[in-house]
Amino acid sequence: MAKNPSRFENTSLSATRLKGAWPYVAIFLFAVTIRLVYLYEIIDQPIVSILLGDAESYDAWAQEIVGKGWIGDRTFYQAPFYPYFLALVYTIGSRDFILVRLVQILIGSASCVLLASAGARFFNKKAGLVAGCLLALYAPAVFFDLLMQKAVLGMFFMCLLLFLISKTTGQPSNQRQPVTWVLIGVCLACFALVRENALILIPAVGAWMIIGLRSDGWQRILVKGLLLGIGLCLIFLPVTLRNYVVGDEFVLTTSQLGPNFYIGNNSAATGFYEPLVEGHSDWKFERSDAKELAEAALGEELTPNQISDYWLSKAVNDIRDNPLGWLR
Repeated sequence: MAKNPSRFENTSLSATRLKGAWPYVAIFLFAVTIRLVYLYEIIDQPIVSILLGDAESYDAWAQEIVGKGWIGDRTFYQAPFYPYFLALVYTIGSRDFILVRLVQILIGSASCVLLASAGARFFNKKAGLVAGCLLALYAPAVFFDLLMQKAVLGMFFMCLLLFLISKTTGQPSNQRQPVTWVLIGVCLACFALVRENALILIPAVGAWMIIGLRSDGWQRILVKGLLLGIGLCLIFLPVTLRNYVVGDEFVLTTSQLGPNFYIGNNSAATGFYEPLVEGHSDWKFERSDAKELAEAALGEELTPNQISDYWLSKAVNDIRDNPLGWLR
């Protein structure tokens, strides 16, 4: 009886893929084990049950989302992704801080695999696996993966971005899948909703496309840029429309740029966080202080964009008055 060659080829291909995947599975399980051991060590410590600072604000925001609705009633001031992530966990499971950390352990461990895969494509498989193992063992990563903080999602989207970009390298231009460029845009937008300063990566990736892919030709680069823009719009457009509906003005992500920039760049900035009002280091005061001080200075009620513009212009004036001091 004649044998079916395609069947054996498919079986051989599946076996090859399985053999190539096991090191990444091992990295994932290794990272999970390290983080579970750390969770076991701290499970009875106050750091698990007592929320302070940003962790307290994220938890309060997540409870508000669950209790009052997912749309909200005012323009985003802080990056919303992590509080919405918490709200999703609270909705599917419960407001259980151990459950949150278990989910974050899976996310942090997935970051190790993504980094390993990206490293394998950018350099070689050995380099990628070493990078993945190092991240699995990296003490700050282990620590932050188990905090109620957005750092775990920031690391995930950074590793996912590297992974997606790595998929566009080392291939002929006609084999680079269009969907990858859309996913890069989606990833960048999600990253910016975790950390606002990740917006700087959008022009950085654009510059990389122009420089690194110039051999593809301008027409193909423009198509890839369009696809990346579609990915960005898929995430940013609903957020911007939501901000417009609840705040009656267009805000791409958040309205925190001005106050944040002023805190870090005013003439009295020290490099450490200093609240706008002395003694108001608690997160509960940050938004209200920025609003009240700006409105008092200008003598009128201001929108979130106008408040941000006020603090931004105030910081720029300080920089203009003493550029050398600012550079130092």
